[in-house]
Amino acid sequence: MKGTIALDLDGTLTDHSHELFPEVIEYLKSLVEGGWRLIFVTGRTYKSGYRTLKVLPFNYFLAVQNGAIILEMPSQVIVAKRYLDRSIFQGMDDVCRGEPSDFVIYGGYEHQDHCYFRPKRFSSDLLNYLKERLSGFNETWQAVDSFEEMELDEFPSVKCFGQYPSASQLARKIEDRLGLHVPLIRDPFNANYYVVQATHAQINKGQALQDLISLTGERGKLIAAGDDYNDLPMLALADVKIVMATAPKELMQIADIVAPPASEQGIIRGLEAAVQK
Repeated sequence: MKGTIALDLDGTLTDHSHELFPEVIEYLKSLVEGGWRLIFVTGRTYKSGYRTLKVLPFNYFLAVQNGAIILEMPSQVIVAKRYLDRSIFQGMDDVCRGEPSDFVIYGGYEHQDHCYFRPKRFSSDLLNYLKERLSGFNETWQAVDSFEEMELDEFPSVKCFGQYPSASQLARKIEDRLGLHVPLIRDPFNANYYVVQATHAQINKGQALQDLISLTGERGKLIAAGDDYNDLPMLALADVKIVMATAPKELMQIADIVAPPASEQGIIRGLEAAVQK
């Protein structure tokens, strides 16, 4: 094995269509055939991530919900996971009180990514947006009056939503009060909104990558590519850091290679340069 390549999806491999270009598929296939191991690390749910990656004609690893669960694909064998539990409910209630967004519970791979939410606790504008979003992403959300109605005792993540001022405030409060990992992510459905995705304190994209390396005992050279704040822990581990041209300036500052946008299949040029390094 030559090494490991860790790749974000939205904004790195895919543009707004959330589909892989045929040229990108063929190039990734050539890397695997050349001895590279691929792990795709995304904030998406399993169903959403696999919907994009199911066209790949080779074995790979998939870490979803920012690494809360890692699966070997296409066999769907769970390699590692670290989840949240009901003990966060009171703290999340306190954080969201007075905000336009309540939190949504994401059920995870084992529960077909079924989500639970309390519609009465969202502002009317945000609730209308979320209805459009869940339809666009083909997610299943179950409305409940109380999370006590929910069958789950553990789950990979919770999410809040909103425009930047509210979303950034929620992220800070969740980190400060609950100690969870909470990167602020531009919503791939609409760049005017942000996703506040909270996972276990010991979970982030970098930890998922480190867990995979520890479990397999293989590292080799490590290349990582991303375009948003939740990619920072993964990029920090890499020997070669690829950052997309659409990324925030904080990512640009640590880049070894700046690749053209995903809409231009820029990941191919970025990986070509990284492999040569």
